[in-house]
Amino acid sequence: MFGRKFARALALASAGLLCTIPAISHAEVDVEIRGNNERTSIKSISALITDIDPKTREITLEGSLGNLITLTAGPELARFDELAVGDMVNATYTSSISGELREPTEEELANPMVVMDAAAVTAPKDEDPGAAVGVTVRAVCTIEGMNRATKTVMLKDPDGDFHIIEDVDPAKMAGVNIGQTVVVTYTEAFALSLDKHTPAK
Repeated sequence: MFGRKFARALALASAGLLCTIPAISHAEVDVEIRGNNERTSIKSISALITDIDPKTREITLEGSLGNLITLTAGPELARFDELAVGDMVNATYTSSISGELREPTEEELANPMVVMDAAAVTAPKDEDPGAAVGVTVRAVCTIEGMNRATKTVMLKDPDGDFHIIEDVDPAKMAGVNIGQTVVVTYTEAFALSLDKHTPAK
């Protein structure tokens, strides 16, 4: 499970895409920030609540493209009962991936791929109900290939799967050797907040 999640993270980061948000709506904000061997992408969208199941806490959203997606609100969404069909939900998805070219620690060698505790943030009492959850995956990878002409680097994760990282600055490949280890950290966060208005018909 963790391996599949990490593989998806690498694929999305290398392609400059973000999770499933584009499947439900055009992004209102799409920003990519780079620096210090880290890439951070931010995407914001608005979607309409079309159905709510109080028993299962499932919320169905419709994006501007007409696509539907169903999410399950966890216990961190304490004011779930304030949500209503017809409300507009603002969603922000943030992902970042970074790499450290170094030898792994003994702990990292013993646990080459770990998913760190997710953080949950609930909306303050005087604000609209919302929640933010996040997860961080850390993996010890090895460099299996580099191509300065195509600006790509091939990594192998702890499960033996290979990943191509695109648009890598060739200058960062200087002094790097095949077989070296790189500790990759991938973080993603998904935040929901409620905009208390009914969209114009």
